[in-house]
Amino acid sequence: MQPLYELNIQFFKFVDTPLPLILTNRQWYTISKDPHARAEWLINKYGRAHALFHAVRLGNSFITAEVIQALLARKVILSRYFIQRLLMHFGNYDEKLIELKIEHNVNQVDFDRIRAFQRKLQIPWASNLSLPIFTKLITEGYVILNDQELATKGNDMELFHFLSAGPLVINFAPQKLLQNINEIKDLIINKKFIPFPPRPKPTYEDSVHYIQLMQARAHEEYPPKDGYENSRQLNVVARAILIHPDLVLMWKEIGYYEICNDVNELVMQGALLILFPPTPPNDWECPGVRAIVIRLNQLIDLGFKLTDTVMEEAFHLFEHRLSEIGDILMSAFQVIRKESKSAISTSCLIKAIKPERSHKNTNLLEFLIDRIDQPEDAIEIALNFYNVGFRLDVNDVNSIKSTKIRSLSVHSNLYYWILKTYGPDSKNTRKCFEDIIESRIWVDLKLQESPDRDVPEHLTSCAFNSICSIYLEFCNEKVPFKKDYLPYLQLANNEEIIKPFFGISLPKVFGLNPSIGLPLEITYAYNRPEVRVIINNKRKYNDMNDLANQQKNEAKEWFKLLKKMNTDNSHIAQNFKNDLEEILEKITTSQDSEIQSIINYENNENNENDKVYVSEQFTASSSKRIRQ
Repeated sequence: MQPLYELNIQFFKFVDTPLPLILTNRQWYTISKDPHARAEWLINKYGRAHALFHAVRLGNSFITAEVIQALLARKVILSRYFIQRLLMHFGNYDEKLIELKIEHNVNQVDFDRIRAFQRKLQIPWASNLSLPIFTKLITEGYVILNDQELATKGNDMELFHFLSAGPLVINFAPQKLLQNINEIKDLIINKKFIPFPPRPKPTYEDSVHYIQLMQARAHEEYPPKDGYENSRQLNVVARAILIHPDLVLMWKEIGYYEICNDVNELVMQGALLILFPPTPPNDWECPGVRAIVIRLNQLIDLGFKLTDTVMEEAFHLFEHRLSEIGDILMSAFQVIRKESKSAISTSCLIKAIKPERSHKNTNLLEFLIDRIDQPEDAIEIALNFYNVGFRLDVNDVNSIKSTKIRSLSVHSNLYYWILKTYGPDSKNTRKCFEDIIESRIWVDLKLQESPDRDVPEHLTSCAFNSICSIYLEFCNEKVPFKKDYLPYLQLANNEEIIKPFFGISLPKVFGLNPSIGLPLEITYAYNRPEVRVIINNKRKYNDMNDLANQQKNEAKEWFKLLKKMNTDNSHIAQNFKNDLEEILEKITTSQDSEIQSIINYENNENNENDKVYVSEQFTASSSKRIRQ
């Protein structure tokens, strides 16, 4: 093998997603087919413990006898549990039996949805392996495990569950586990028992597809079709580690170094739940900072980590008890992480506003904000993390029209909390409003395309109500519309969208009375949390007939823009045109001196521009005659 070729293989194994590289030229395509390159890539990306699982998951186009041999030569782990699961999954499923089981366990509506979704799922893990590959894996398993009486019809995950005292309550489990410790050791050291990798979390979105995915997983059988270990089984492993932490050392002894990463959140969260039980017994005493630090450091010494996710999940888990134990947890995290309260709270805030959080109450948000030095800056960082704001090109109509789904970037209750806490003129409120407007316009465009639908395709009814209601909430609080929003607003044909712009926002700019009454009626079913006002953010109201300099300049710019739109309006929706003409008439017929000065300024500017244009044309014409 040439040195350059070997070097390219070493480079290839560090590429997270090889496909773009493979498509660049034939050389990388050839390397991608090399079994040694594939083996190196698998081990580097997934580790020796999970390399075979992912080789099988990637299917017949990836796994070959040569790839298996290359993996085994590199000492990947082939466990008895892997063989057992391979035998469970191999071959086609009886779809009728699955259908009957689901129908028996759920109601008809859920059954139809789940069944329809399951038909879209990928081919189950290992079910379509070629017979030679399946046979080779089984044969190699017998050879490596050196056990002619291999219990292939067993289930080592279930065996581990019983040996680790899974059926017993936590108080009685340690004694039983210690009685079985030799059998557990044999299972791990000799039978190479390791759980399959945890399933990657899907990206959250307010779509029908996502809801169906979650419903299907909630009713999935064991073992799951996709092969991944589900949280119930991983909880068995995490619980056993909390009872007997030396199990981690056994797994690392056989090369399963990913154990801490695979169950990190479950173990750390479990440790805190033991310290702070949901239903404390009568003799329970609240642990102090030192006790928490000692316990978590014991786990950290084994390889577990106190990550941002672990800390935020802990605060969220105990959200209803933050007034009691929140500061104790925070102080313990400070000691371990050696960071300030503000730094920890800022990191946790990013995790706390993830889209799947509904914020039915705002205890956690308020707890974190109270401990951040610059809360508005921290909120801005968190919003930017989730790309809150205009995500599409506002000046490209096709960009939003061709988007399959545009739900809110984070939950609407968070936007509501920011609005109520920091007021309509906050920079973060404006950022939220951009996100809301883009989603609301997308909804309107999709309903224009399909007028027979009540809710756009792919979007859930809950998400639809959320988008429409939060838009009106922001309008009720008189959040200003900016000029940047106009390209989107011009596409809208729904009066519910454009009336607040013409009837509330623009009249405020020009010092006119609103043309629609407040508050706007919100008919969409949605519950909002109670919000504790943290910052006194009183707004300054100027007299309607006394525009400040800043307002004057803004009014001048708006008037110029509105006149231009009225002249070139071929691409504007009809309802928008009608409201545009109406507001222009109100402005131009107003007897208010400030408004008249704006109109005169615009007219004078236009006259000056006309004079300059005529002068330039005259000069050009004169020069031409002289040359002639």
